[in-house]
Order: sequence, then C-alpha cells, then structure tokens
Amino acid sequence: MRIPHMYFIMNKISDLTDYAALNLPKSIAELRKHVNMLVIDDNDFAPEKFLRLNGYQIHHKTDIDNIKDVEPYDIILCDISGIGKKLGYAKEGAFIIREIHANYPNKRIIAYTSYTFDADYNKYFSIADFVAPKDFGTDDWIDVLDEQVRKAIDPVNQWKKIRKYLLENDVSTLMIARIEDKYVAAVNNKNFDKLKSFVDGNDSKLSSIITDFLSSLCAKLILGSIGGV
Repeated sequence: MRIPHMYFIMNKISDLTDYAALNLPKSIAELRKHVNMLVIDDNDFAPEKFLRLNGYQIHHKTDIDNIKDVEPYDIILCDISGIGKKLGYAKEGAFIIREIHANYPNKRIIAYTSYTFDADYNKYFSIADFVAPKDFGTDDWIDVLDEQVRKAIDPVNQWKKIRKYLLENDVSTLMIARIEDKYVAAVNNKNFDKLKSFVDGNDSKLSSIITDFLSSLCAKLILGSIGGV
C-alpha cells in the first residue's frame, strides 16, 4: 500500500513579527535613499520638488509605453485621469493600477485623483495600497510615503501582499501554507534558493510572483545585496 506523502508546516509568518531581528535599516532618512518611486501623471506633480529635497527618489513619467516601464520601481504613484492612453486603456490610470497588480503584485501602489468617479472604479481603487486626493499637502504625502516605504521593506507586509495575490488567483490554502513555510525559512536563513526551487516545480504563476519578490528592495535588503544601509 502506498503511504501518502506528509508535509509538515514548520514556519508561520507570525515568527517574523519582530522583523527588527533581520537587521533591516530603521532610519527613514536612509530608507528614502534606496526606495525608487515612480509618479505616472500627465501633469506636474506639485509635491515632487519638495519630496526630492526630503531625500525621496522620485521619478516622473507623463505616461508609460509598456507595463514593464514600472519594473525598476518599488512604489508607484498613479494618477487616474490622462494616462494609459498609449496603451489604449479606456479607464486610463485605473487600468494601469490593475495591470501593475497583475504583473507586479509585490509593488506598492498609491492612487490619487482630483476627480470623482462612478462606482465601477471602486474595484480598481481597492487594488491600491492607498488612495489620496490630488490636493494632498506635502506633509501628508511625507506621512503616507514613509508608511509605504516601511511596508515595502517589511517581509511580513510583503508576505501579506503575496498571500492576497495567491488567494485572488485561487491558490489552495494548503499550498499557500506550504509557500509561507518556505518563505519564513528563507527570510530567517537569508537564502531564497529552496523557496524558488519549490515554486518553480509547482506552477508558473507561483514562480512569477516569487521572482517578482526576489527583485524587490525587501529581498535585496534581507540578502544584504544593498550596501550602505
């Protein structure tokens, strides 16, 4: 008689709640130097100059030619109106948000607009990590961006984004638990080889999201491949 394969879950994300033990940088001034942000807005982004003076790495595009244009950035600030035209998106920035989430689910997205949209847009706004009015003051933007910067390098918050994406794509709770086990072990050991090997052997979509995570600032900090922090 064939004995069924048993898989024991050894690690849970709660084991990483004290992520300070990972020796990640705590100084927000240092973090701002390393987190690349992209603003997608066909108009001037009023706080841009002041955010740069405060140490944020802000890059501005009036539109994108391809969804891969967002790949080098950890945080995306996306206007809703007037962009996405090159890609033929009727819902403009709202659809860009959807495409970023679909292709790069680990990236943090901030949506902003000065307009009111009908309820059909709510499903797009719900994808964003934060929704801001376009007339946000500079102090408000600093508070929001610092919060998103900290979350971008926090392996617990990054796992929450991964788990949400896996659930949205109907990955079984058992498989998610197995990935979580490998993920926590990888963070603790500062080695993602076994995690990558595990997902590569199961599903291309799983492989894609882990590959996306491994290119993130969070993973690079864990692996110690970012110097000077």
